[in-house]
Amino acid sequence: MGKDLWIAVPTYWTHPTSKPGPETTVFDHPTPLDEAGTLARTLESFTELKGDFRVLVVAAAAHPSLGTAVHARVEQLLAPFAGRLKLYLASPASLGALNAALDEPILKLDSYGNIRNVQLAVPYALGADAVVGIDDDEIIPDTKFLEHPARHVAAGVGGMAGPYFDSKGDWRIAGAEELEAEPNIFIKKNFFMNRAIGKAMAGAGPGGLSDSNVAFGGDMVMARRTIALVPHDPYIPRGEDYDYVINAAMAGIFWKFCPAMSIVHLPPDSTGSQAGDRASKLIADIRRFIYMREKLRLHAELFPQERFDPEYLMPYPGPYAAPGLDLPAEGIRALDAKYPEFRAGGASPEKLVREAVETARVKAREFFDYRKRWRAAMMGPAAGPDFRHAAEALGI
Repeated sequence: MGKDLWIAVPTYWTHPTSKPGPETTVFDHPTPLDEAGTLARTLESFTELKGDFRVLVVAAAAHPSLGTAVHARVEQLLAPFAGRLKLYLASPASLGALNAALDEPILKLDSYGNIRNVQLAVPYALGADAVVGIDDDEIIPDTKFLEHPARHVAAGVGGMAGPYFDSKGDWRIAGAEELEAEPNIFIKKNFFMNRAIGKAMAGAGPGGLSDSNVAFGGDMVMARRTIALVPHDPYIPRGEDYDYVINAAMAGIFWKFCPAMSIVHLPPDSTGSQAGDRASKLIADIRRFIYMREKLRLHAELFPQERFDPEYLMPYPGPYAAPGLDLPAEGIRALDAKYPEFRAGGASPEKLVREAVETARVKAREFFDYRKRWRAAMMGPAAGPDFRHAAEALGI
């Protein structure tokens, strides 16, 4: 097994059900503070894994006022595992100490991308050869699971992902095949995803890997050299996993897929893989793909030497970057078709997509600035004694 392998687990928390409150960050299914959630189940599955590894739990709050309570709640849940796993906890309560050890405070916990960057930075500072991202609503049934990232990273693989299986043992997104004839590109998203996953599952060669851009944040491996060069995008509303693969390709690092490196996905709000569907997800997807398209355009303009073949993004998410596609118009039509109550309630889909286009133009430029600052931090302060000391202090 690799010299230093880490598992990083993000966990998302919100107001107690008995005292609901505002949320500044919208997560798919955050756990109320007065519930136990699924984290303990995930950690329990880790106790059966073979090999030497460390576990970083990154706790995020849906509102800044919950930071202290979230830290205390997650610390309470980790306590029974302290003697069974090598545990570290990063939370809003410890973020200040981490940022104080950097030249500038680039670490945050207010978006999926930022949360996953904390997942990378802390193990990196403590010498990780690779970080395996696992979500808090999953379990790992295969006790030899870690042999896959250890072997492939040691062989020089910069990044890889594995499949999600649902409680019935199926990797396919429920209902996706029924969307084959759907004309709207946003409503058809799960069909594209199923095609991409199926291609990755069937394409593994003798070494057990396929060339694929498919990536799930809850079953994803980043090698040390990849972490040094490639951050998650803090500005992408969702889909930060596939987006990370794009960011890696911009750095000349191309993803692999390992069908044997599987997890079981047991989200609390569904019985099948990604079965949940809400207006907030569609809105985030509209913003996400408008942003992705602009980032790809700007990257080709600013960094022509880093350009890569767009076919790499097919069959998903490449269709959203197709030349001539009127993505804002598709977004408006999708909202009107799936959630007519959005417009009926007085909101304007036209305004939403217009703001998404304007935001994308600003944030895409900010990402490439962030990428520069990330690299400077990883190759400087994050590898130094002050940040390492702050990271070590997260141990439980």
